Amino acid sequence: MLCTDDTLLFDMRQTLKHIPILRSISVYLLLLVLPGIADASSPNGPVVVTIKPLYSLVAQLTEGIEEPVLLMKQMPSPHHYSMRPSERRLLSDARVIVWIGPQMETSLSKIISQQDSLVITAMQADGVKRLERRTKHGHQHTSDETPSSQTNTDPHIWLSIKNAIAISKHVSKQLISSDPANTARYQANLQQLINRITRLSANINTDLDGNRQPYITYHDAYQYFEEEHQLNHIDSISFDEEAGISLKHLRHIESSIRNNGIRCLLYQPPKPDIVDTLSKQTEIKIFALDPLGLDLEDEKEAWFKIIQATAASFKQCLAN
Repeated sequence: MLCTDDTLLFDMRQTLKHIPILRSISVYLLLLVLPGIADASSPNGPVVVTIKPLYSLVAQLTEGIEEPVLLMKQMPSPHHYSMRPSERRLLSDARVIVWIGPQMETSLSKIISQQDSLVITAMQADGVKRLERRTKHGHQHTSDETPSSQTNTDPHIWLSIKNAIAISKHVSKQLISSDPANTARYQANLQQLINRITRLSANINTDLDGNRQPYITYHDAYQYFEEEHQLNHIDSISFDEEAGISLKHLRHIESSIRNNGIRCLLYQPPKPDIVDTLSKQTEIKIFALDPLGLDLEDEKEAWFKIIQATAASFKQCLAN
């Protein structure tokens, strides 16, 4: 017969023998329970943003809440973007999709319209100023809030400081509506973002104030920035990505450079051959602008870097 101490020792040994089994059972039960816990506390799908400058604003708004996903990481043009299967799945899984609108991401219009996600369209934000595309026939545009035709609207709305603030307010409002538990954080992030945009705007105004040197662009994509800073855009080599450049218009550009004393030409990479030709035939300076931030690796800071680089290129190119 075992004594009391021996009995206790035997019981302890038996318990220790079963501990690995108990641990395995506990881990198994925990793995069964955890997915339910994760599903209850995490959002159902990511926030997906189409282009880099818009992603940057959204990422500032969701700081400390969640990290959005950029759809178009590298693309020559959002108008003619061909999605990979993985990107189609990403859109299908998205809880929220943020895009400029059909005027910009033309190739995604049909796909986005078929999603059950919350779709936030920057072009529809209250307070966004929409300009009509300019043409080589008179450079007419309108600042009406509702242009007569969506296809005539210049989609590069993020290049305006005021528009960027309006877009940020619109996105923040929609995100709060879909995720009210994080209202306070969204509101704090929005205010911080607006303050930062406002400080940047003041610096750019100082750098470009009163600069009326004439210039031309290759692609007419910068009128929101130009109008906001009252820059003296004279002409563009290309007003339509779909159409070629006629010999008549090219001669008009060469004449305009001579007659207006133009010394600055801004283009969007990759550099077209005609830009090099004009720089050799005239004394014009050429500078690159990247409104989509294609070469930027820091996606969260993309909008700020795009605006800063745009202002710096204008300042250098327009310097006497």
